[in-house]
Amino acid sequence: MLPFALVCAFVARDGALGMSAFNPGRSATSRPAVGAARAAARPVMQDVTVDLGEGFGKIIADFQPVFDASEFFVVRYGVPFDLAVEPKDGKVVVTKTDDKLREGDVVRATTTFSMRMDTSFGLLPAAKKTKALFDVTGKDWDAVVEAFTANRKSVTNDVALVVEREKKRD
Repeated sequence: MLPFALVCAFVARDGALGMSAFNPGRSATSRPAVGAARAAARPVMQDVTVDLGEGFGKIIADFQPVFDASEFFVVRYGVPFDLAVEPKDGKVVVTKTDDKLREGDVVRATTTFSMRMDTSFGLLPAAKKTKALFDVTGKDWDAVVEAFTANRKSVTNDVALVVEREKKRD
């Protein structure tokens, strides 16, 4: 059984979405060169500070908003957790409101685990499991599910999600 219930619907994707990898520093968001008029119309990149928890420290990640007016925030769930999301147009969209998320919120990143090379006493290379932030925007759905399910009780007590919520216009 999965450590959380993942409600998903398969949505065809065009495959032209950007690639990224686990990044313990800043997210791998590219900033396309655009003219001054077009740049002024684009929402400003948002910095979000994420506490990875359990002694893994904090990181700052950059996100290009997907909405004209939105807010970013971090939510934490204990593991195992229930999360109702589905892929839609390259985004991971919340499909069911709970006490932290609303239907239509967009999950932008999740904490997960990855292997990184480290050295033992400065001599011997060794693989070390580390908690990282995975930018889910535009990623293959299987990679997103893998990032969510890596948060098992045997390796962590909680998961942090970076969420973008559209602000209502007056």
